[in-house]
Amino acid sequence: MILSEAQVANNLYKNALNSLDKAQNINPNISEIYFAKSNIYLKISQQNKAKNALENGLRIEPNNHKAIFQLGNILLMEKNYFKAIKLFDRSIKIKPDFWQAFNNQGLAYFEKNDIALSIKLFEKAISIEDNAEPLLGLASCLRLKNLKQALKLAKKALAKNPNYVNHNYRKEQLWGEKLQASTEILLQNKQLKNDVGLAKSKIDTSS
Repeated sequence: MILSEAQVANNLYKNALNSLDKAQNINPNISEIYFAKSNIYLKISQQNKAKNALENGLRIEPNNHKAIFQLGNILLMEKNYFKAIKLFDRSIKIKPDFWQAFNNQGLAYFEKNDIALSIKLFEKAISIEDNAEPLLGLASCLRLKNLKQALKLAKKALAKNPNYVNHNYRKEQLWGEKLQASTEILLQNKQLKNDVGLAKSKIDTSS
């Protein structure tokens, strides 16, 4: 398993999977083996295999909140919002302060057009962790309802993490098409021009 970690760090994903297969043959009852496999499968865009690996690991360790959350994320990618939300609920029951699960429920409900519930979930996530992702998510929800507050939240989000100015970065964080569209409109607001420009310049500098 340690060898596989080193192989992953060097982008040797096939080798890492082989190492984990060997580990599994020695002891098939270690949940971490399956969770490690799922992470590799996600890196190489094999979602079904990632899902199967997570399910196998959860049979051994059913209360691993991070694995349940990751399984929910795969269902979010597949646009199976109902099942994704249920899995995020499960992870929250195990770890009530798991802000990422509240945040990703907010992502799912926005795609289901339940903006009011999205707002509550992003607010709940922020109450636990004042993180750029739920801040910008909430800003996008409030764009039509309270533009002044939306602009304030967007400025704060971009200052905390300029990467969120980037469409592809948000996509990597599993933002759906509807939330992306709303965010793009918000970020084009003239009052955000300087903040957007600064965020983009920070990304260019860091890369």
